[in-house]
Amino acid sequence: MSPFDFFKNMNINSLKEKADSIKSKIETLEVTGESGGGFVKVTINGKFKIIDIKYENNKYITEDLETFKDLIIFAQNDACEKMNEKIKNEFGSSFADISSFLGK
Repeated sequence: MSPFDFFKNMNINSLKEKADSIKSKIETLEVTGESGGGFVKVTINGKFKIIDIKYENNKYITEDLETFKDLIIFAQNDACEKMNEKIKNEFGSSFADISSFLGK
């Protein structure tokens, strides 16, 4: 069997539909990352775009903006880690199915 025979037998449309379905589902996910013991919370969607930032409003923010900025960055990083884990947990088997479909 030549490598070209493999591609002749593949159902590309089925693979594309499955990939599009997974992509659509991932885009609807949301997770929230935290830092500073919950002082700052950043929510992202499945495209890893920030959709909300919440923080405790107190004088600490105006007194130490550098630290506040760092807390936002840490919360964003936490959210990204959580999103990667959520995608892996919820869709890992789907990616495995696609890989096996491709013969990997």
